[in-house]
Amino acid sequence: MRIQGIAALVVVGLLAGALPAGAQQAEPPAAGMRAKLRAKYLEKREKFLHRTKDLYFAVGCKVLASSAGILPLTSSESYLAFIGDQTIVDIHDESLRQAAMQEGLDRAARPGECDYYRRHPEAAAAARRAAAEASVKR
Repeated sequence: MRIQGIAALVVVGLLAGALPAGAQQAEPPAAGMRAKLRAKYLEKREKFLHRTKDLYFAVGCKVLASSAGILPLTSSESYLAFIGDQTIVDIHDESLRQAAMQEGLDRAARPGECDYYRRHPEAAAAARRAAAEASVKR
């Protein structure tokens, strides 16, 4: 009888110890969801910044007539629309957007860089088409 009582206490103790562990497992999926949203946001932000760099590179190389045609594609408003329904917005996003613009223009200023559009006329056509479509939507 005494052994059964001790065994029952051990089982109860083990079950009581297992319950908090089960309660802790409810948090990691929430953290996993947060990490997944953050990764998706960072991926979209990187795509937008890459597109901004490329478009300002095209402007610097005179492939696109002026920066006015690409404004709908590179503005702060288009950035927020591109990011979509993300609730995470980094406070450094505007400075990153400005840096991407300058980086594209700086790349175009380097000697020989604009030869890229002579070697890849399809890239020039794609930049023109994107700017034209954005100006029509505006």
